[in-house]
Amino acid sequence: MDATRVDTIPEIRDLLERAGLKDEDLPQGFLEGGQGYAEALYLLTRMRFSAEDALLFWGEILRHHQGLNLALGRDVGIRVAVCDYFMNLHPKMRDPVIVEVQVLLQKEKSALLDELTGLYNRRYFNDAIGREVERFKRFGQRFSLVMLDVDHFKRFNDTYGHTAGDDALRTVSSVLQNTARSFDHVVRYGGEEFALILPHTDADQAVAAAERMRCAIAANPVKVGNQDVPITVSLGAATFPEDAINARDLVCRADEALYEAKRTRNTACSFSERNRRFPRAPINLVVLFTSQNGEPVSQPIRVTAMNVSFGGMLCLSPAPILPGTKVEVALDAEAPNQRGLRVSARVVRLERESEDGGFGIALAFNLGTQEERRDLVRLVELNENRAI
Repeated sequence: MDATRVDTIPEIRDLLERAGLKDEDLPQGFLEGGQGYAEALYLLTRMRFSAEDALLFWGEILRHHQGLNLALGRDVGIRVAVCDYFMNLHPKMRDPVIVEVQVLLQKEKSALLDELTGLYNRRYFNDAIGREVERFKRFGQRFSLVMLDVDHFKRFNDTYGHTAGDDALRTVSSVLQNTARSFDHVVRYGGEEFALILPHTDADQAVAAAERMRCAIAANPVKVGNQDVPITVSLGAATFPEDAINARDLVCRADEALYEAKRTRNTACSFSERNRRFPRAPINLVVLFTSQNGEPVSQPIRVTAMNVSFGGMLCLSPAPILPGTKVEVALDAEAPNQRGLRVSARVVRLERESEDGGFGIALAFNLGTQEERRDLVRLVELNENRAI
């Protein structure tokens, strides 16, 4: 995008004020960087755009706003300009409905809350964890996920009845809300399972938080008639991006840690891979080997990546490359409008897949900088979106 067009867009706080929005209307942390402009558009349109597209749209919307003001001789307001832009100039809305914003917010909030516990629901979870991944891509801020399951909940229901079971879930929900930080996301994931998204939290801090919640729940029994019935929970924690480089795998790995905790019950476990230092993500993209042992190759070798991690990559090559060979690798270099990622690597394993199926090659590299890790997360996410 032309940088001169971005320069015409006011600072995000000024833009929010002109659009009739407030700082607190944006999710936490999004007053920084271009994602704040994307969130501002979402608040006005309920449509999701990338940070880059949002900046482009805002430049055009503000110019359209000026044109409308000149044509009508009055200020029509940013909201009218946004609506007209996305209906007539860049059609993305067909039948918009005019509704008072507080009515809309109330309906949206009720759609995101679990009726029994008052916690956020799975729909909110999917959006919130996506926002945390986006925050990492832009600012390098890690976060953790804790999955939590009430121990022996079926036995509790069978013994005391489903009404008491509902009370138990409400008790757990209340303790979680009172124990979590104000900016943590507490979710009823489904049934007796809960999830907590913990921004700005590394692996050690996540385990400490999980242990704190475990102890708090154990100290708050459920009132059933005239007796206090103790309940316990098992918790599993995983951290982004150390344990996973996409949201789906992070959920799976927190679930694996939870499964391990449920072997003994009333405990908290952190995910850790026994055989790998780095988690791998499946991927299907074009990779170019541009040099070998420091010498440029006359014709880059095109290979297909099968999976990738911060520590290396497994790929399928039409030609063998011997272990020990140092190569320069361009990941996704042919994707349109993407800069790709270039890294130095070393071949550590060579296997013949089949007589006509090429060669399996394992590469070792280490993405040492935060920017390189963020670029790899972006590539994995782009690859998933293209696959869909």
